[in-house]
Amino acid sequence: MLRMLLERCDGDGARMRLNVLQGSRARRLYERRGFTVETEDPLDVFTVREPAAALCAHAPW
Repeated sequence: MLRMLLERCDGDGARMRLNVLQGSRARRLYERRGFTVETEDPLDVFTVREPAAALCAHAPW
């Protein structure tokens, strides 16, 4: 399901945001999929993922 959503957002050029509970093992999953930490608070970690086209345009090849 996550892969399909990421592909759709990449195709639409849409930025994605989600929050993960502090200490959740899901955070690692999302980071492997390109999400980066935007901010944190004592309860949540707020992440963002740019569309794949934008990620490739800024990649240091």
